[in-house]
Amino acid sequence: MNQIVRRQGKVSVVVGWVLIAMGVLALACFMILAIAMRESMFLIFLFAPVLLFAGGWLNLWMGRRARLEIQPDRFIWCGFLGAAKSLPWQAVRQIHVPPPGSRRRLAALAQLHDGAVVEIDALWESPTSPGNLLAEPHLGTAQRALIEGHQAYLARHGIH
Repeated sequence: MNQIVRRQGKVSVVVGWVLIAMGVLALACFMILAIAMRESMFLIFLFAPVLLFAGGWLNLWMGRRARLEIQPDRFIWCGFLGAAKSLPWQAVRQIHVPPPGSRRRLAALAQLHDGAVVEIDALWESPTSPGNLLAEPHLGTAQRALIEGHQAYLARHGIH
């Protein structure tokens, strides 16, 4: 069972491609103006497309990075920033849905066999996202994916 759950990352990918398209249009516009007007002054404005390309690349990178990935032997979660974290299913005793009043970004809690609890908050939520401003974030997809992934691991290894 391989599954990847993304939330706000989709928006960043779209914004990244839009910024790159705007950079291409700006680059073409400034080049045409520089050639048609025979003014090298327009070449100084080529810095704007460079900024658009950099912003587009950054959005694409961040959007593809933020995820919760369910694999047969482990799950990996990664936000926009920081190192990806991984936990093998064999170390997990149970996956819990966070109690009401928990942090908004907290997707689930993994209780380990040694009694430790690991917080899983892979799915980055923008504080200014309309979905967050109007209601609580819906992390049910990530929670179901984690619970089903753990159940599939237990069934595959005959553990009840």
